[in-house]
Amino acid sequence: MKKAEIISRKNQLIERMGVYLENEDNMAPLEARIFSTLILTGKKGITFEQLVTDLCASKSTICTHLNTLQVSGRANYYTKTGDRKRYFTVAPNRLIQVMDEMLQKWNSQYDIHKEALEYKELVNTLEETSLEHEFDLEFHQDYLQFLEEVSASVQKLKNKIIQKEIQNENK
Repeated sequence: MKKAEIISRKNQLIERMGVYLENEDNMAPLEARIFSTLILTGKKGITFEQLVTDLCASKSTICTHLNTLQVSGRANYYTKTGDRKRYFTVAPNRLIQVMDEMLQKWNSQYDIHKEALEYKELVNTLEETSLEHEFDLEFHQDYLQFLEEVSASVQKLKNKIIQKEIQNENK
């Protein structure tokens, strides 16, 4: 694949990810494009000047959004000895933060659905509840099982990522 094709593909993906992040994380359009660029740049990072050039935006706008990304814990930077530039990257623990937020949300949903299921089971046991008015409990049971399974899978992935980070630190 030619370099021009790779750059074109990267730009298309930055745009697609940017639109997603605008809607999903309530990011400003350019902030979402900057974060998408950081994700696709990887550990090597990208300079402020390169972001200005690649995203065709003003220095002040890029600076504002980089600051927002850093304050929110999504991005950070590093410097190289003898180089006055800052290289911006996605915060190394960002994926873990996202997973923790997902797990917390799912745990809250689990608690609510468990309580709703218990309530409906109780109502179904009452003598005055007729069969036609009895609650169908299958949705809550299935949803609770789904939440248990997805939470366990995300926790397993999170643990794997943490173990890999520990191994990389020990190298």
